[in-house]
Amino acid sequence: MTFDELKNLLVSLGLDPEDVTPEASREEAGLDSLLLTELALVLRKERGVPVPEEELYAAPTIAAIERLVAVHAGTV
Repeated sequence: MTFDELKNLLVSLGLDPEDVTPEASREEAGLDSLLLTELALVLRKERGVPVPEEELYAAPTIAAIERLVAVHAGTV
């Protein structure tokens, strides 16, 4: 998943597109625990990428989430 694909997914979950940058922290982007859980669910059910919620919670930035998704998708 590219950054743009992740950004589009996060925006579809309700985040402001201007807040979703690679260097933004989860908090700066507006990605709270409820949205992280929803992101994990969407990634698993709609994209077939099983990223554990615990790993998403541990990712400090949007770029780190992008790397996690890529690792679990097998594209890295």
